[in-house]
Amino acid sequence: MNFKFDAKDLVIFTKIVYSGLLIVGFILLGYYVGLHFENKYDLPQSTPVWGALIGAVLGLLQCWKMIKSIVDQVRGDSK
Repeated sequence: MNFKFDAKDLVIFTKIVYSGLLIVGFILLGYYVGLHFENKYDLPQSTPVWGALIGAVLGLLQCWKMIKSIVDQVRGDSK
């Protein structure tokens, strides 16, 4: 097997790895915002969990758009 490695492949791989980090960032942001709201406004203790869940959903939506654009770009280049 002879694999040809291109710099474009490295860029695509980097974007895919970055999308995973983006999801983690949204989850952590949602958790800490929920923790802040829990402490400041005396909300229930489940608020950080709900914040993390909302952050996960938003992160997944953003990553879906990014990965979809990468796939569309790769399909367009191969034609």
